[in-house]
Amino acid sequence: IRGGKLMITYTRKNDAGKYVCVGTNMVGERESEVAELTVLERPSFVKRPSNLAVTVDDSAEFKCEARGDPVPTVRWRKDDGELPKARYEIRDDHTLKIRKVMAGDMGSYTCVAENMVGKAEASATLTVQGISAP
Repeated sequence: IRGGKLMITYTRKNDAGKYVCVGTNMVGERESEVAELTVLERPSFVKRPSNLAVTVDDSAEFKCEARGDPVPTVRWRKDDGELPKARYEIRDDHTLKIRKVMAGDMGSYTCVAENMVGKAEASATLTVQGISAP
């Protein structure tokens, strides 16, 4: 761009690196100091949770995989905020498993991926079958 300015629109990860401005005229050439460009990435989902319908006392598993730079932290929440006490586990791959599903577990479960650049959320609904009407 005119005036020795460099503008990169729609940056990508492979735009990261070291850049040098080189000025030339009929008497010679001169280089600027090195400028390093780091490209960070907002969290995005590689795998989103899917809606589930399970029977009472079965297990339910919601998968969630996120990427970003820096690597995002991933957490889960239920629509009312509380995950089923003592009956859930979050595995190393961020899968949420709920054991011995009960009627009160029905609702929306949200996977939240967050890093210093941004935040992304993906939700799925758990429906519990085999519940008799009061």
